[in-house]
Parts: sequence; structure tokens; C-alpha cells
Amino acid sequence: MRVDEEYLRAIVQYLNDPENVVAREAMETMRGQSPDHETFYQEVFFLWTSSADVRSLDVLPVREATARLSARLKAHPRYTPPVRQVSLWGWALRAAAVLAVGVGAWWWYAASRVSYITRTTAAGMTDSVRLADASRIFLDANTTLRYPDRIAGDARTVYLDQGNAFFSVSHDPGRPFTVQLDGSSVTVLGTSFTIQASAEQVYVGVRTGTVRFTAGNAASILQAGDGAIFRRKTHTLQAVDATNRNADAWITHELRFVDASLQEVLTSLEDYYHVQISLKDSIANFRKFNASFRNNRLDEVLDVLAATYPIAVEHTDSRVVIRNLP
Repeated sequence: MRVDEEYLRAIVQYLNDPENVVAREAMETMRGQSPDHETFYQEVFFLWTSSADVRSLDVLPVREATARLSARLKAHPRYTPPVRQVSLWGWALRAAAVLAVGVGAWWWYAASRVSYITRTTAAGMTDSVRLADASRIFLDANTTLRYPDRIAGDARTVYLDQGNAFFSVSHDPGRPFTVQLDGSSVTVLGTSFTIQASAEQVYVGVRTGTVRFTAGNAASILQAGDGAIFRRKTHTLQAVDATNRNADAWITHELRFVDASLQEVLTSLEDYYHVQISLKDSIANFRKFNASFRNNRLDEVLDVLAATYPIAVEHTDSRVVIRNLP
């Protein structure tokens, strides 16, 4: 398509002063003279209006370039041939190149920008989130998670503000998956693990794969079956055995105990059934406990404990009292 320089000059003058009635009427007439005129006008108009978006990007050098271009146009509302004759086509091509780079940079910036969505669960409610990379996050009650609306760049980052969550992360060696917490973080490539975040501590337990748990200046590499606790008050990171903690029971509805002490069993029951268990006597010498429960009521589990150990159990509402038999 070949369009003369006079038409290009008229477009520039009109776009620089669109309120000029004479210029607007003249432009409407010229645009209607041929399909080529209309197509060329739309191309120039696109570049001209796109420059406004480019100027909003403070991080891009093209901002200054387009600002100078706009200032030059406003300083010369009418076309005046320069002392050194320069082809208007050459000027237009250079201007188009600057604007095209700016528009391209703007689209790159917009494509890489990520917005975060907040998901919160109430008491007695669970929920799940599926990320764009097919990773799944399951939320326990009273949990708040912030996650990206899409995956962009070379990292995958979510924020667990409070509560318990189970993560099943899609494997992607090129984009580590990071869970940010207040004062600590967990980074993986592809694995499944549980995080329990409270005001006092953060617990991480790994079901499959390997994770890196970072808290302050300390870090711990955790593999399947490993766990670690970060205590916020003392800023200490302690390794623990995740086998009998059952931190993901709220999603699996299964309690599994392998050579567990009775204290470990009772701690898991408190977390899973949301009850308070009080011990009135010592249980230090009781033998280890091995059993599995799936979708069982608390009374059913307590009955098994009473049949296994020499204890008496009293259960009232959300409170359980355990005493040794005489």
C-alpha cells in the first residue's frame, strides 16, 4: 500500500488537534476516498493511541522517548519543513518503530503481571484451589491463602497467611514452587506436603518428594516422612518425625499410627477432632500404639484406646478426660 506524504501529514495534524473542526471534517473526507486511506489511518491511529499506554510504564526507557515525541508534536501543531530536509516517511517509520517497541514492551509487562486472589475458609469449612499449572491446594477450616490468577515468570509463589493447607505440587524443574509465610518459607519443585501455620508456630510435614523449609537464618531440607517446626517466639527451627502427626488427616480423613506414644495419639486426636484432652495421670510407661482409623467418630477411637490401655475415658462435648485405672 502506497499513501502520499500529504495524507500522512494531515493525519498527524488532526491527531495532534482532534478538536479542530476543520481538520476533523477534512480527515473524514480523506478517509472516505479509498480503502487504503482508511486502513492507513487506522494503523497510524493505533500507534498514536498506544503511546499513551506506554507512557504509564515508569520502568521502561521508551517512556522518555514517547514523551519527547509527544512534546515535539505539541510544539509544532502545524507542519513546517525543517532546515535539513528529512523525509516525513523516514520520520514516520522511526516514530512507528519507537511506538512499536513501546507497545511490545507494554504487552510484555501486562502479560507478566500477576494478580493475587485471596481464599478464606470459615470454621467447619474446607475448600480447594487448582492453580494454572495443575497444582492443587486443599484448605482446612479457618485458613487464608493468597494465590496467583495465573502462572507467569520463572517462579510459582503463594502465600499462606494462616491455617492448615495440603499442597500437591506439579513437577516443574524450571519454576520452583514457594509458599511464603510470615517469617518463613517452603520451596519445592514437585511434591506433596502439609503446612500448619498459627500465631505461635509453623509446622511442615512432607508426604512425598523433598522441600526446603527456610525460617530466618535457618533452613532444613525435608524428605518424605520428615517434619519441622518453626517457633515464632524463639525463632528456632526443630526437626520432628512426621509419621504420627497426621497433619493431613483433615483432608484424608485417616489417622495412622506406627509405634506411636499415647501422647502422640492424643495430640493427633485433639487436632483432628478439635477437642481438648486432659491427662490426670502419667502415661509415660504405656506401650506404643499401632492402628489406623478412617472416617471414624471420636467415640470409636476412644473406645479402642480404652480397650488397649488401662485407662478410663470421659467424653463431654469438646472435652475429654483420661485417667489411669486403679
